[in-house]
Amino acid sequence: MRREPVRPEDISSLIAFWDFQGEGSLHAARGHSALLLREMRGPIRRAPEGIFGPSSLRIEWGQWLRIPRKDIGPLDLHGRSPLSMVAWIRPDSDRPWQFIAGVWNEHDHLRQYALFYNGTRQSHSPSMNRTECRLRVHGYLSQSGGHTPGHPACYSYATGRTECYPEHWHCIAFTWDLRHIRVYVNGQLDTNGDANPFLFDDSIFDGGSGGADFTVAQRAMALWHGYPDERMPACEGFSGLLGGLAVYGRALDEAELRVLALCGRMEGV
Repeated sequence: MRREPVRPEDISSLIAFWDFQGEGSLHAARGHSALLLREMRGPIRRAPEGIFGPSSLRIEWGQWLRIPRKDIGPLDLHGRSPLSMVAWIRPDSDRPWQFIAGVWNEHDHLRQYALFYNGTRQSHSPSMNRTECRLRVHGYLSQSGGHTPGHPACYSYATGRTECYPEHWHCIAFTWDLRHIRVYVNGQLDTNGDANPFLFDDSIFDGGSGGADFTVAQRAMALWHGYPDERMPACEGFSGLLGGLAVYGRALDEAELRVLALCGRMEGV
């Protein structure tokens, strides 16, 4: 008897998984059906190249998805809450600081957790020095909601070593086990000296009822004074294909992340 392939909802502690199949501007999560991602600056087109079905979202720059703060429920991960976030992406550019997903509002200093692609700097722990990099994956946590004390931005994030080039599919992820942030690329720990794993034994900022939304492809940046209704003025943000997104309430191990990297139509990685 042929065994059915493992899917993200088969891994325990799932909070939400979106496979982005179907039509319409609302995307219901598997795991918690009340978690509805709404297309913003849409409608977002479908591309006939999917991971968990025949299609994926083709996100143009400036488009994004959102769950308002009052509706994010279990996605409000804060304090000493371990977590994992996994995304299946095919970027279409090397635009810097492409936000993938998370609860991350820089405009109002309401950062909690986030997954980024292609930042221009990597942070090193425990020194908090930063060095140049490109095309890497970054997993962020914030203990204060704002800038890391003594620094001009949030410096508490892990950065992988692998350069993930545009126009290729990548399964990217980060985890937090209450001590270290870890970045994974295609199911493997993307070890990068003291930049990954990255020591973070603090707590995640609690934004309370007035905290940040859960967003995909764009985050509320400092210059985005008209968020969420007006178009973001800066050039940052993700564009390309998004085949899936999953959030878990624990730190998945490498074996589980390898399974996730091989599920759907990512078997060639």
